[in-house]
Amino acid sequence: MNKRLVYVDLLRITAAFSVVLLHVAAGNWGNAALGTYEWNVFNFYDSLVRFGVPIFVMISGMFLLNPDKSISYKDIYSKYILKIIIAFISWSLLYALYTNVSNYDEFNREVFIKSFIFGHYHLWYLYMIVGLYIITPLLRKIAADKKATEYFLLLSVIFTSVLPMTIKIFNLADLDLFIKKFELHFIVGYAGYYIGGYYLSRYELNKNKRNIIYISGVLGVICTYVFTDILSLQTGKADSTLYSYFSPNVMIAGIALFVFFKYEISKIKFRQSAVKIINTLSECSFRIYLVHDFFIMLIAKKGISTLNYNPAWSVPVVATAVFTGSLAVSYIIGKTPLLKRIL
Repeated sequence: MNKRLVYVDLLRITAAFSVVLLHVAAGNWGNAALGTYEWNVFNFYDSLVRFGVPIFVMISGMFLLNPDKSISYKDIYSKYILKIIIAFISWSLLYALYTNVSNYDEFNREVFIKSFIFGHYHLWYLYMIVGLYIITPLLRKIAADKKATEYFLLLSVIFTSVLPMTIKIFNLADLDLFIKKFELHFIVGYAGYYIGGYYLSRYELNKNKRNIIYISGVLGVICTYVFTDILSLQTGKADSTLYSYFSPNVMIAGIALFVFFKYEISKIKFRQSAVKIINTLSECSFRIYLVHDFFIMLIAKKGISTLNYNPAWSVPVVATAVFTGSLAVSYIIGKTPLLKRIL
């Protein structure tokens, strides 16, 4: 159990850093001239770390869909959803105030209210995770049955990933209209990652299957990079089609990382002192996700841009600085009872 928790903690930390790195790289991906060295470096980092959000969702499903864990309807709303709502209100308020003050000469009430209600761009995750919490009791019923779980995952992969990506790449508007008539909303979206995280944690994969997944994951990252470059050059503008969290290439990369940590990283024997540090970093990971864009905006305000330097090293350096600052703030919040409760 200790090893299992350590590998999950490390997976959380990796996901948190990947989101920071992604947002730093993506900041100038659309600003760099298409096909240049800088653009290709940003594309490389973007392609490498698309797994962050899927991993967060898979970890949530791993624990909350476990039939061995007792979760009542009351727990869902009073324990899980309430915490997310409080966090959203607090962080959305802070971001709305900051962006309003920094972008306008005087307070713009209309912009503030809209920013507060809909949230800063990365706070969409909080809306989405509440949606998953709402249907968690239903998904737990599915997760309790292996066959039902596999059927759900099959449908989810087909209708969330394979068909939409095929339709988009080949511009099959009629097929898109036809598929939408089935109204299969329950199986599409992040529910597949949610229940997939539970399934991968619950059931074992033999070595051959794991190796196939690892190879597919690496190929997925390569495909993201190569075909994003090809599509962008063809259309004459930066094309993010293959960056979608539901694209097959990103999906298999996230699955491969999850499986790698479960079977390979879990074998590492950490000293107790290292485990404590890992646990601390893991506890801070979600708050790092919430706070990190403040640091990205502050760095931008200072005129520091990854385009002003070689992005091969400036992207990871800036991402590390943002991650470190976010970690420090997250740690302070975690040690302050009142702040911990609302942030």
